[in-house]
This record gives sequence, C-alpha cells and structure tokens, in this order.
Amino acid sequence: MKSKYTWIPALILYAGLSTLSTYGQRAGKITRGAVTNNILISNGPEGPIQGGESAVTDMILIKNGWVYGSTRATWGAGNCHIFRTDGEKVEHILNVTSILAGQTSITDLCIGKGNILFACTSTYDEILDDAAAGYKGGHLFSFDPATGKHQDLGIIASGQGINCIAIDSVRGKIFGVTYPAGHLFSFNINTGKTQDFGEIMTPWRVKDLGRVSWRGVPKVLMLDDAGTVYFSTYYQKEINMTKQEIMIGGSSSYSTYSGGLIYRLASGDEQPVFTGVTIPTQQGMDSDPLYENGIASAIRAQDGGFWCGTINDGFLFKFNPSTSAVINKGKAFQYWNLKSLAYGGDGKLYMLGGRDEDNSWIMCYDPSVGSLDCLGWPDNTAQCSVICTDAKGRILIAENLRHSFIWVYEP
Repeated sequence: MKSKYTWIPALILYAGLSTLSTYGQRAGKITRGAVTNNILISNGPEGPIQGGESAVTDMILIKNGWVYGSTRATWGAGNCHIFRTDGEKVEHILNVTSILAGQTSITDLCIGKGNILFACTSTYDEILDDAAAGYKGGHLFSFDPATGKHQDLGIIASGQGINCIAIDSVRGKIFGVTYPAGHLFSFNINTGKTQDFGEIMTPWRVKDLGRVSWRGVPKVLMLDDAGTVYFSTYYQKEINMTKQEIMIGGSSSYSTYSGGLIYRLASGDEQPVFTGVTIPTQQGMDSDPLYENGIASAIRAQDGGFWCGTINDGFLFKFNPSTSAVINKGKAFQYWNLKSLAYGGDGKLYMLGGRDEDNSWIMCYDPSVGSLDCLGWPDNTAQCSVICTDAKGRILIAENLRHSFIWVYEP
C-alpha cells in the first residue's frame, strides 16, 4: 500500500525545479519590460541573409529615420550584407559579396556628405594568414540609401583587410587602418588617390585554440573638426641584454611594450605623433600590458571631445584633444572590452561591454550627475557587438552570432 505522503518529495522536487528555472541562471538580466522587442536578422536557408551571414559588425542612424547595419560571415559562410531596421522589422538592402568578390566582412560604416554611407571590407583571419589563399585585399565602397546605388572605391592594400575608417567630409578624405599590417592611410574621395602613412603598430600574431588573430590593431579612429585623426596604439622596443644575462644559444635582447598610447595625425602632416597621454589601465593586472590595451569604441561628447571605451579593462573615459587630457570615469562592470557607445533618447550615454564569446552587458552613464550604472544583459545567451540609437531614442543591441537578433531596449 502506497503511503499517502509520497506526494511530498515530488512537490519539493517540483518547487526546487521551479526555483531553478527562475533563479538558477546567473543574475543580471535587464529588468523585464525594458527589452520590448527582439528581431531576427537572418532569413533561413532561402535567404537573402542566410544562417552564418548575420553577425552584425556596425549600425548607424541616418537622416531618413532608418538604422543601417552591416554583417560579416561566420562558421564558413561566404556572404556579408547591408540591412536596415526601424526597431520593428529588418529589411535586406545589399549582398556586398555579390558585388565585391572575396569580401566576407563589412568591418565599419560611416556617413559622408549627402547622407551617403561609406564602408570597408575584410575577410576571415584564416584567409589573411594564408598567402596561398589569394585574397586580393579589402575594399572601400559607398552606398546611397536614397537611390540604392553603390560604388566600389577600390582595394587599399594588396592582401590586407581594412579594420576601421573615419570620414572627413569637409576635406573629402577617408582615413582607415589596414589589417593585420596596421598601416594608417587616407583616401581622397574626389581624386581616388591613396596615401600610406606607414605602420602605426607592429602586427602581433596570436594563435589560440587553432584560431589566428592579430592583437593591437586600432579598432577605431577619432576625427575632430580641424581634420586631425586620433587613435590608440603601442610601440615595441628592443633592449640589449647585459653580458651576464645572455645564455648560451639564447637571445641577446628582449622586447618591451607600451600600450594604450594616443597618437594624432594633423591635417597636412606626413607622420603621426604621440599626444603624450595614455588610456586608463589597471596596473599590475596583466603580465603583458600590450594585450588588447587600446580604445575599443568612441563617440563625440555633446560638450566637446570624445567619450571612449577601453579594450583591456572596460574603462569609460573622456579624451579632450584640445588639451590632450584624459579623464577616467571608471568602469561599471567586472569584465573588459567596452566595445560600443550610443546616446539614448533620455540623454544618457549607453555602453555595450563584454568579451566577444560571452554575455554582453548594457550600462549607462548620466552626464548630468556623473553616475555609472550597470543595467544587466538582454539575455543570458546574447553575444552582442554593437549598439545604436534609433529614431525613437531606443537602444538597438545587435548580436554577432550565427543567427543574430537585434534587441530593442527602451530607456
């Protein structure tokens, strides 16, 4: 005969499972109701954006009210795309690989005169690492949202991708950095002439779990009204060993690195120069200060200068070019890589942080009172790469996964 109390363990187990389903995952999700929508970018096997082609690399709001975005191919896929969204739906605009063969990533977007979009391309690190792969090089191209017309501006450096760009609309120039060689260049939009300002960082090839990448290549360029370009980089110095230090068969010198240095290239100059300031860094936390110690993101501050986020420690700081001053505002979360910034409709500066292969955190900075706040993440599986404000002042948070979503956050 069954005991009449046998239901008690089952009830306790049910209660435990219920608790686990609610609280068992790591805490930190954004308050329920704040994320009001999530929109799938990929369209399945029928396309036009198939699985593996929807990892978002950049988004930008233009004057017609649409947010235009770019993607890269992942998991061996072969196409990258331009899309647009209004925070309610996603529309496919252009398969870039179909017009620029061999390009699997759109790495950066900028707005030029007349609301024209300019962009740059690259490819998989594995292809860049294989000279026999025959990669011809990354392109600059333009796209007119009003007419749908696009123009190929050509390859900048043979066998090299392009990591980031900035537009000087007044002087008709595009500045960019090649990847992985780390050369700063300019492209004259009117004449098509390219100028190479030389290597601004020595490529540091890293192979981790079979995947190759190059550390230290500048991820963002900052351009002021005077046409001066700013970026963060590092330098390597060889120091000769003393006779007592040299071992038989060993090296006679060793390398030291200084990272997070802010350089500038003024309009008309032929060579970048050191501004004399470095970005905020947690001293003593890493054995190698070079490790991704740079600026991951930047946005013009409303009262002048630039707000910047660091790679290595996730600090928010303000850089004033006129005085070459750095004001450290600290960090609002425990991880590193403050990789994207955007102003919300409430006037606050919103920030996206976190490692590329882990949860992405949303934070905000209130300039009126100087407070930093960590809001959590949109979902415990979301791996995001960029945020942008839409025409309604909402924050769009885009994933970099095989099937990527855009999360809509209401400030």
